[in-house]
Amino acid sequence: MNFKMFQDALAEEIRQQSGGKVQAVCQRLTKNNGVVREALEIRAPGERISPSIYLESFYQQYLKGVSIAHLARLMLAQYREFQEKARLPEDFFGDYEKASEGIFCKLINCEKNRTLLCEIPHELWMDLAIVCYYRVDQGFLEEATILIRNEHLKRWNITPDELKERAWKNTLEKRPPQLQKLSALLRQWGVLEHEEQDVLEESPLYLLTNSGKCLGAICIRYPGEAEKIGERLGSDYYVLPSSIHECLILPAGDRYSAGELQDMVREINSTQLQPQEILSDHVYYYDRSSRRLSQCADSRAR
Repeated sequence: MNFKMFQDALAEEIRQQSGGKVQAVCQRLTKNNGVVREALEIRAPGERISPSIYLESFYQQYLKGVSIAHLARLMLAQYREFQEKARLPEDFFGDYEKASEGIFCKLINCEKNRTLLCEIPHELWMDLAIVCYYRVDQGFLEEATILIRNEHLKRWNITPDELKERAWKNTLEKRPPQLQKLSALLRQWGVLEHEEQDVLEESPLYLLTNSGKCLGAICIRYPGEAEKIGERLGSDYYVLPSSIHECLILPAGDRYSAGELQDMVREINSTQLQPQEILSDHVYYYDRSSRRLSQCADSRAR
């Protein structure tokens, strides 16, 4: 059974197991960086919000022999959990005041989201863009977010500047920045062997993210944050965009050139990250004397 046949069979099985109370509709969802994911949207009549569940892992289970009936039961369980835990403010799409407390800022790549940026309010910043999203539930699914689009502003009768002001207020108040030595974090997470700990202890790398460890690369854009990091380190430094969730901070020195660091970032992006989690292939440099964070020249252009 090919993937399309699997989608259709799974959607029909979900409808039957629910006694016709829900429908499962096949979708192709465009995510961050233009990544397209195949999903099933499970929805009952009259529901304001419903989950779109990605199908790739379910198809892999099917190819390994798991029955469609069992996979449908798993999907329905996810759907019910979502309905219990994920809550939107009443009349979310019509009432800005009820939605405004859950709106935040994040960073995405400009070039990889060129088409998307035509549809959403945004502010350009070097090769990145600051955009706004609504967090469906603070403690539930990591990806349970709604990207704020131009159509939302029309429904809410607000301007891009009003949205930006509210999103930044929430982000700064509810998502404070965290800057920690990478070695300390890895030791805390217990992911290092004993001999690796000694080696990494000498590493000057820091990790910058927010208190929720999610969509935290935006912290480097917080007002005054770049300056605070320079004061803490007592030196100029490089910013390595390790994902949309965090940045690595490296004090400037003779160990690596900007070109070598950019090559490292590109290698990590191409081998270690999911495509939708890539922030940038570029490296940035903070100069304490000018109090300026700028994009390093592209090593491939030399």
